[in-house]
Amino acid sequence: MADAWTAQEPTHESPYWPYRKTNEADTLAGMEQIPYIVVKYLMDLPDGTGYIPPSDNRYPRARLKKLLYWDTPLPLAQPLPTAEQTKALLFDPENPDRPPDTERGYRFFPQNMTQQSMAWSKSLVRVYLSDASVLPSKEMYVTRQDVVFDVVVNVSIESNTGMTASSRAYDIVQAIREATAGVNFGGVGPMTLRRITKIDDERNFLGYKIYTYIDWCADAPNPFFS
Repeated sequence: MADAWTAQEPTHESPYWPYRKTNEADTLAGMEQIPYIVVKYLMDLPDGTGYIPPSDNRYPRARLKKLLYWDTPLPLAQPLPTAEQTKALLFDPENPDRPPDTERGYRFFPQNMTQQSMAWSKSLVRVYLSDASVLPSKEMYVTRQDVVFDVVVNVSIESNTGMTASSRAYDIVQAIREATAGVNFGGVGPMTLRRITKIDDERNFLGYKIYTYIDWCADAPNPFFS
């Protein structure tokens, strides 16, 4: 979206008053929504268009939901969680210590700070924005924004999958990777993998960090606030 105030003399209505905006450039408009957009995508809910989330394990988001919802052995042999069961796993910042599903707690987090909510969760996925850098182009600036996924699993269920792929944490990583690789969530290009690293607190939790990036170019006004 072009900024109507670019190269115009400012008036009191200008968001840049008293200065003049001389160039259009990436403002990151809309990028602040990406963690929520990606988490809702991973939750794979009915969207009012007649779409019904598939339950077949060929679909990575179906596997992801089963791995996060069912703590028992053979999670992929269990039924697909319903839409209501899946929605109950989404972190509510207004009730961080009162999850609707008190047995499972919150398991989908579109933010980083979740310590107050981890007491219930035996597995979780956090999605959040990290570092960003500017890539100069011919006539515009593109921002390369890092998007990080934390996959955290309690050691008590890490190896109880009953499958030859016995690491529940890495099974979750693989499902996320398959579901997001090459998918365009609104940027200049698709979500792209940087690297995957191991995390382990050597007590209760272990897992992985998935580092990805999205190239972004958006001018003002921000479409989510205009």
